[in-house]
Amino acid sequence: MTNHLLEAISQGTGPLVLVGNEIGLGVIPLGREVRAFVDALGLLNQSVAAVCQRVTLMAAGLPLTLKDDA
Repeated sequence: MTNHLLEAISQGTGPLVLVGNEIGLGVIPLGREVRAFVDALGLLNQSVAAVCQRVTLMAAGLPLTLKDDA
């Protein structure tokens, strides 16, 4: 399923805005299921960022440009 998403992003012809959560910056509970979710979301965020031209992290309403190949 992830490959379909990455392919769709790569083949997009117009502006596309994706909004995702970043949950790996805070305290992470030690439960196995929670750790697996945090790891899976982190891998998804990395994969999506790799195929996007621009990546911006928003923190406290302030944009931090992580990638800008445009």
